[in-house]
Amino acid sequence: MAPPSTVRVPYKSSFISCPALAAQGRAFSSSRCFKNESKAASAGGTIPLGLFLWKRIQQLGVRTVMGLPGDTNLELLHYIGSTDMHWVGNSNELNAAYAADGYSRIKGCPGVILTTMGVGELSAINGIAGSFAENVKIIHVVAATGKAAQEKRVMIHHTLGDSPDHRIYAKMSSSVRVSHCYLDDEATAVAGIDRVIQECYVQSRPVYIYIPVDMVHKQVPESALSIPLSLARSSEKEAEDRATHAVLKAIYESKNPVVLVDSLILQFGLRPLVRSLLDQLQFPTFCPFMGKSVIEETKPYFHGTYNGKFSYPGIQEAVEEDSDLVIHFGPLPTDMNTGGFSAKIDPRKLLLVEETRVILRGEAFEGVYLASFLTRLSESLNISKVPEVKYLTLPGPPPPDKSEGKETQITHSHLWPRMGKFFRAHDIVFADGGTTHFGIIDADFPDITYVMQNHWASIGYALPGTFGGAMAKRDLMKSKTHGWNGVKGDGNGRVIFITGEGAMQLTVQEVGSMIREGLDVIIIIINNGGYSIERCVVHPEASYHDIATWNHKHMLDFFGAKDGAARTHQVRTKEELEKVLTRPDFENPKGVHVLEVFTDKMDFPWRLKAFGEAYREMKGK
Repeated sequence: MAPPSTVRVPYKSSFISCPALAAQGRAFSSSRCFKNESKAASAGGTIPLGLFLWKRIQQLGVRTVMGLPGDTNLELLHYIGSTDMHWVGNSNELNAAYAADGYSRIKGCPGVILTTMGVGELSAINGIAGSFAENVKIIHVVAATGKAAQEKRVMIHHTLGDSPDHRIYAKMSSSVRVSHCYLDDEATAVAGIDRVIQECYVQSRPVYIYIPVDMVHKQVPESALSIPLSLARSSEKEAEDRATHAVLKAIYESKNPVVLVDSLILQFGLRPLVRSLLDQLQFPTFCPFMGKSVIEETKPYFHGTYNGKFSYPGIQEAVEEDSDLVIHFGPLPTDMNTGGFSAKIDPRKLLLVEETRVILRGEAFEGVYLASFLTRLSESLNISKVPEVKYLTLPGPPPPDKSEGKETQITHSHLWPRMGKFFRAHDIVFADGGTTHFGIIDADFPDITYVMQNHWASIGYALPGTFGGAMAKRDLMKSKTHGWNGVKGDGNGRVIFITGEGAMQLTVQEVGSMIREGLDVIIIIINNGGYSIERCVVHPEASYHDIATWNHKHMLDFFGAKDGAARTHQVRTKEELEKVLTRPDFENPKGVHVLEVFTDKMDFPWRLKAFGEAYREMKGK
């Protein structure tokens, strides 16, 4: 494997010497090639635009770039070798986009993906859309044909129809980014790059940088790298003043306040700040479905997951009926996050601290931004005026079925509480969509980082996402720094990926990347004989819920591990599960380890069963 600072990619495409392409505007190469990239900055204080782009990205804390090499991006890609960043060639562009998302969620800087125009960027678009939906910072760099080929609308591969528009794909992705720039002119390129990076941070969503191949070596001022970027978003002062005054008054006058802490707190990196604020308030606190792991669950004021009618007994009543003020930090009111929209809080007692505004009892304070306002609120809070509120006494989870104690086969009601005990502080846990999302809510978490993509809910996301998260953890360990939301760059936290065997089949190729990069990852596969989340919803015996049967015992060997079969364990009973979870190599994994857990295909987590029943009622079935 090449060292992190080296990129072993040919800098020149085989198309460069083709006379036909040369006549068509040198579509795949620049007007000149590298002479000595290690001395890319010239004596006149300029630097190639391609190198400037990577150095600017490196300044953000990025140390790993995802993507695939292709004819239009090779020369741009080669400049990564002149930085301290590491190039990762993923299995496909969709996986690369998922991996960049996972990297950003753990490290806090943007995830970065490099693709070719057309087929490459369109393959990535589903992953980029998920990052857009869930407020994840991504920089998508697209290398394209040369400007002359674009102007002549040359019919080159990766283009559409006669007289093709080479930029039509950029239009296709316009709805899943917050800013873009076309690097067509070296006089404006630096400003364009800085502008989109700022928007990436301010709005915490993907941006798009398009660079024709003949712009890669154009010279731009190297001194521009010393100009600092403004990456924070400041609220409108008057609106924030009024919002702060009104919110503090509501808090001081409340008698039975409760707090909901939601997923946008994670996406904007505010977990440490919110935890500090909660320690000051000491109000009864809950997390919606997607807010799990924001709060330390061992805190006495934490009372569980609020998910509308899919909550544990007593929780919905405590939030919706018994409180006089509901403070909701970072809300994301999706169907999954609200128990199928069964969460119903009276707006007359609701305080919403959203991404771009604060709403108190129906009054909106526009232009008041999440991070800015929470910082101001924490600094302005007068503890002597905060009401003392007793912690709640709630019934807790329903007791397990009487037959559970006699059952030797692994059931979901046994599995998920046991997984909570398997996790330890500082673990990073990625879970894929479907059964896992509904089951893992029943696990009591130690102080871990938990990542799920429950809003966009693209099944298969979490395997490449885990790869990106593991790369981020490795980068943090090398730099001896902490990442996003207090993620530890040191310590004994593991990287754990939990999925169903169906989701595994969508993006399994990135297991090979984990092995190639020498990452330490525990993979837990819940094998329940098909797509259980759909099976639970409707027509459970239908054949379209079934999938091909893979023998995961040989998966690691297939992807290049030397002793993969020995590091793969398959369990069907509770006793077998216990033996594997307590193995030393699962306590301190080196390399990739696999645990395949077999469950009955008609056994579902209780929340998933309740969701299925609600769906059928809604459809009148």
